[in-house]
Amino acid sequence: MILAFYYHIPIAKKEYGLFIPSYLGVFLDSLAASVTQLYVVLHEANASQSLECDYQLKSNNISWINLGLKTPAWHRDLFYNKVLKNKLNELEKCDAFIVRSPSPLAPYFHKFLSNKTKLFFMVVGDYLDGATHLKSSSFRDRLIYQYLKYNDRNFTKQIKKTAILVNSIGLFDKYKTIAKSIHLIKTTTLSSNDFYIREDTCQSDTIELLYTGRIDVAKGLLELLEATNILIKENYHLVLNIVGWEQDDIARPVENKMKAIAKNVGIEKQLIFHGRKTVGPALNKMYQQADIYVIPSYHEGFPRTIWEAMANSLPVIATKVGGIPSYLTHEKNAFLIEPKRVDEIVSGIKNIIENKPLRKHLIANAIELAKENTLEVQTKNMISIIKEYGVTKN
Repeated sequence: MILAFYYHIPIAKKEYGLFIPSYLGVFLDSLAASVTQLYVVLHEANASQSLECDYQLKSNNISWINLGLKTPAWHRDLFYNKVLKNKLNELEKCDAFIVRSPSPLAPYFHKFLSNKTKLFFMVVGDYLDGATHLKSSSFRDRLIYQYLKYNDRNFTKQIKKTAILVNSIGLFDKYKTIAKSIHLIKTTTLSSNDFYIREDTCQSDTIELLYTGRIDVAKGLLELLEATNILIKENYHLVLNIVGWEQDDIARPVENKMKAIAKNVGIEKQLIFHGRKTVGPALNKMYQQADIYVIPSYHEGFPRTIWEAMANSLPVIATKVGGIPSYLTHEKNAFLIEPKRVDEIVSGIKNIIENKPLRKHLIANAIELAKENTLEVQTKNMISIIKEYGVTKN
């Protein structure tokens, strides 16, 4: 099978090969191992974006189709013809093209593909759901909200004509009566070699809390910081570790705001930003040094960081949003809470620290669940689904 893949994350060509953010890179290498040839249709990284491209693609059957530098979302949407015209000619030899979505260009690829190439949307989030949190904010946020509504309408029109793969029950329910066909998959960065087995955490005097992922207010980080402050004032010995980056914003406004809040309440030494870590040993080390993983997002598809935390034997506290409550069960393999509730974050952390049987129960069950969601398992599932549509070349 000859396969192509698009997402709006840039790629960098460096002296030793092609480099991309690691969370996407491990997936692309896994995908390449299952096909004859993989074309990655990606934007070229600028100087600052190149710093985020921390993973070298290892497969020798990957070819890059350069879409040029990534312009703002609205520009790609309005001037899609300029971005895509004459760029996809090589895809005529492809059997299938996976477009990871949502993305500004997603509604327009069908205009440039031959009938021979089967188009699939791999839907991992919901622009419109995320946009609802912007409606009553600043004038800029209201403009963003209107743009996201516009793009979502265009995307939905194409979903009616396209086979789609979704990574959460919420997305499945949203599109099941709209899509031409729909399949449920799970997105992950785990390989079978990434597991770190331990029976328990929270064995030291200081409890290491951990969040990994994009640094964004919508990830519930301000509430997590407030909960940490409350618990420290109640004499819990905690450190809040943040691993990640602020995508496309080198000014780091959220990080700086959190640092200012922490300093104002006197816990600046208990808040540590570790920056970006490459998927694999560097990131796994952060999980292995932690005691509790907390992801209090306002909205999600299903974050792959939960599988990473579970594979590294961490008890997980997560909000009941997106696909999370569809895959996880409260007090069986995770501690589930409502979004935007500082009191529930506090309660969740206390429960895990103080209830050793519950903590060990969560860890053991989570490890078994994570074993079902490795790259090896999920890539095989994805390729099988694509072949169901008559794409059977080897």
